[in-house]
Amino acid sequence: MSWNRWRRPSRVRVVLLFAALGGAGFVLRADEPSNPARDGTPLKEKAITNADREHWAFVPPSRPELPGVREKRWVRNPIDTFVLAQLEANELSHAPEADRPTLLRRVTFDLTGLPPTPEELDRFVADQAPDAFDRVVDRLLASAHYGERWAQHWLDLARYADTDGFEFDQARPDAWRYRDWVVGALNDDMPYDEFVRRQLAGDELDPDDAQSFVATGFNRCYPDMVDLNDQKLRRQNALNDITETTGLVFLGLTVGCARCHDHKFDPIRLSDFYRLQAFFAPARFRDDYPVAPASIRHEHERQVAAWTAELAALESSILAIEIPLRKQLALGLRATVTDDVVSAYQKSAQERTPQEVMLVFDALEKDRRIKSEVFNLLLGSDLASIRTLLRARLRVVQKAAPAALPQARGLDEVATSAPPTHLLRRGDFANPGPEIDPGFPAVLTSTATQIPVIRPIRRSTGRRTKLAEWLLEPRNPLTGRVMVNRIWQRHFGRGIVATASDFGMMGAEPSHPELLDWLATEFVARGWSLKAMHRLMLTSATYRQSSRNDPAAFKADPENNLLWRHARQRLDGEAIRDALLAVSNELNLSLGGPCVFPELPAELTKLSSHGAVWPVSRTREERNRRSLYVFVRRNLRYPFFEAFDRPDTNASCPVRTVTTIAPQALSLMNSKLALDAAHGLADRIAREAGPNPAARIERAYRLTLGRTPRAEESELARGFLTSETGESLTGFCLALLNVNEFVYLD
Repeated sequence: MSWNRWRRPSRVRVVLLFAALGGAGFVLRADEPSNPARDGTPLKEKAITNADREHWAFVPPSRPELPGVREKRWVRNPIDTFVLAQLEANELSHAPEADRPTLLRRVTFDLTGLPPTPEELDRFVADQAPDAFDRVVDRLLASAHYGERWAQHWLDLARYADTDGFEFDQARPDAWRYRDWVVGALNDDMPYDEFVRRQLAGDELDPDDAQSFVATGFNRCYPDMVDLNDQKLRRQNALNDITETTGLVFLGLTVGCARCHDHKFDPIRLSDFYRLQAFFAPARFRDDYPVAPASIRHEHERQVAAWTAELAALESSILAIEIPLRKQLALGLRATVTDDVVSAYQKSAQERTPQEVMLVFDALEKDRRIKSEVFNLLLGSDLASIRTLLRARLRVVQKAAPAALPQARGLDEVATSAPPTHLLRRGDFANPGPEIDPGFPAVLTSTATQIPVIRPIRRSTGRRTKLAEWLLEPRNPLTGRVMVNRIWQRHFGRGIVATASDFGMMGAEPSHPELLDWLATEFVARGWSLKAMHRLMLTSATYRQSSRNDPAAFKADPENNLLWRHARQRLDGEAIRDALLAVSNELNLSLGGPCVFPELPAELTKLSSHGAVWPVSRTREERNRRSLYVFVRRNLRYPFFEAFDRPDTNASCPVRTVTTIAPQALSLMNSKLALDAAHGLADRIAREAGPNPAARIERAYRLTLGRTPRAEESELARGFLTSETGESLTGFCLALLNVNEFVYLD
C-alpha cells in the first residue's frame, strides 16, 4: 500500500490508523461527524425498540403467585416458598437452622453493626417461645443504633464525605447534618417514598422546614474542585455527578455512560441524560442555609437583609468614588473574575442589586494594582475625606454582621422559571447542542409521558418534585426493585440482582426473578416501610439457615445463588472498629453531631499540606465514638477503614469489595486501636470475671465471639494463661480479637 492513498485521510481511514497505533479504547463511528455543528441541529439518536422495552428490568413488576413446594413445614413466610421452589427444582436441600448464638450475633450486627452482649445472649437462649427471634428483630429495629448502621450503607451510595476532594480537599464543616438526617429518617422508619422525595425535593415540598432542606444534601455529596477557574464548568461538573448518581441510586441504571454519547449497551440516549439533568438545572447550590425553626430563621433573614442593604449602600457609595478614577487610569477588571462580576460591573450604580454591588466591591478589593493612599492622593482632599469616612463606617458595619445560625448544605430554588438546559455534544461544556426539556428515560416511558407537565411550586419550578413523583409511581419498573434488592444484598451477602446499581443489559440476571417482583410489590403494599421489609427477610427460614457447607450443593451451585445455605460475610472496617471498642467497654454510644478524629498512625501525623490535616479529637471518650461519626476525608481515608476496603467516596458505591490482604492482619495485631482494645478487654474481664481462669476464658469468648468456648478451646486457653512463659491476659485477648470468627459472621 503506497503512502499516497493516505494523503487525504477520510474519517474511516483516521479510525483505522488510530486503531493500528493502539487506540483501541477510542471509537468514532464513520457515520458520525467528528465536529458537530453548533447551530442547534438535533443529533440523530438510536431508536428505542420493543425489544429494548421488554428487558426484564424495564417491565413493571407484577405480583406472582406463590409457587408450590413439597417441604411446607420449613416455610416461615412467602420468601421461603420462592427459595425452596428453586432448591427443589434443582434437587438441592436447604441448610439446617443456625444455632441461637450464631443467629443472634448475625442479626445484631446486621441491624446495628454492634456485637450482642452476653446478657442479650442469655435472654435469647432462655426464651423458648416460638416468636423469640421475631421479638429480637423487633427490639433491634427499634434501637437507635439501627439507623446508624443502615445510614452507613446509604452514605456509601450517596458518596458522602466531609471534604471536597481534589488537590486541597477542603473541609465541609456542616456536611454531617445530612448524615444525621439519614440516621433519624431510618430510625423513624420514614417510608421510602418520602425518604426519596425529601432528598430530591425537600425544599420544594416544605420550604419552611429546615430538615427538609438538609435532606437535599444527598445531591451535594459530590467531589468538588472549588478552585476551578471556570465556575460555570464547576457547576456543570456537579450537575453531571448529580444526574449520574440519581440514576445509579434510585433507578439502578448507569445513565452516566450516556453523558457523552448514547449508552453503548443500554437503551439510554444522550438526550435521556440531559433530560434527566434538566430536573436539577434550576437548583441553587447553597452551603449557608440556616438550620432553625421558621420563626427564628425568618427573623434572622430580616436582620441579614437589613445588614446587607446597609453594607451595599456604603460599598456603592465607595464605588461611586473609586470607579471613575479607575476608568481614568484604565484599570478595568482583572481577567480572572467571573462572568457574574463582569455583568454587574457593566451595569450602572442604579441598576445593581445589593448582591451585585457586593460582587463588584469584593472583586475590586482584591485588585492590588493601586494602593489606598494613592487613591486618596489622586482623589483630592474633599473626596479623599469622604472616602475615608465611608470606609471607616464600612468596617463598623462589617463587624456588626448578625451572628450566623447553624448552617447546612443542600439545594433550593429562587424562581418559578428555569434557565435553559442544553444537550452537550460529546459531553463538552463548550459545545452546547439543542435546548432540551426535562424528561424521563424514553425506554421507561411512552412517547406521550416522556416529557411531563410540570407546575411551579411557590418559589420553585417544581421539577425535582415531578421527578420524585415519577420515580415513586407504583408502576415504575425500577425504584421498588432496586431498593428491596439493596436490603436483600445486605442481609444475604449478595443481591437477588448481584449488580445492585446496574439493572441494565450488562447487569446480572436476577437469581430469583419472581421473588424480586414479589418483594417489590410487597414493598409498596406495606407503605414503602423499610423496617417491614427487614422484618420480612430476617424472620424467614432462608435467613435463619446456618452457613454449613454441603459438598453436593456446593458442587451444583458453588456461588450459592440458590441460597442453599447462609453466606458467611466479613464485617466491614466500621463494624470491626466498633466491635473492638464495644468488647473493651470503650465505645461511646452517644448519637449524632459533628465528626470526630481518632488518632492516626505516627507516620501520618506529619502530613500537614494539601488538606491532609487531621486534628485529633481532644478526649478519649470523643475519639471512641462510633465509626459512622469518624471524619470522612476524601484524600486521607482513616487507615484502619482503608485496610478493610472502605470505598472511594468520589463515586456511588453499591457493593464494597472484600479483599484479604496483609495490612488487615497487621492492623488487628499491631495497631494502637487493636492493642488498646486488648488492654481494655483484659481489664474488663479481670473486673467482671474475677481471678478464676475458667470464668475469665468464658467471659472473653462470650464478649468477643458471642458464644461459650468449646472444651478444646478452654483447655488451650488455660494452658496459654498458665504457661511458664508468663503469657498475659492481654495477649490472650489480643489473640481472640485476631481469630477469623471475630471479623466474620456465620
